[in-house]
Amino acid sequence: MTNLLLRRRNDPFMPLFDDLLGDFWTRSTLPMPRYAEMPAMGRALMDVVDKGETFEIKVDMPGVRKEDINVAVEGSRVSITGETKSENEVKEGDKVLRSERYAASYLRTFELPAEVTEAGADAHFEDGVLTLTLPKRAPVASKRLTIN
Repeated sequence: MTNLLLRRRNDPFMPLFDDLLGDFWTRSTLPMPRYAEMPAMGRALMDVVDKGETFEIKVDMPGVRKEDINVAVEGSRVSITGETKSENEVKEGDKVLRSERYAASYLRTFELPAEVTEAGADAHFEDGVLTLTLPKRAPVASKRLTIN
């Protein structure tokens, strides 16, 4: 360990690297939004619970209207899409001080451990939370073929 420290201290290029990269982790070249400032779709969280005969899926989708949500089920694959738009304009008299527009689309596709069926499925959206109840597809019994 001592040799490494001595080599680093005596290396003529190390001050150059220290000057260029020394504050790499503390310097911020890209603004990092705080959680509360992130767009609603970026904060969407999901829970999947196996309830035996069904899967219960809850997705937080704050700021999204239920008319802008689509759910597609194919086998064990579930796709959830949503869109949100917002406009914010601050005026002082006739002078616009700030005008912000935001539009985002959201797509989440995932595989469940078993195939599900749309028959008997339920989708409910309340207070920014989408709740899906998806029944598992009954296993198909294999048939034995008679050989002629």
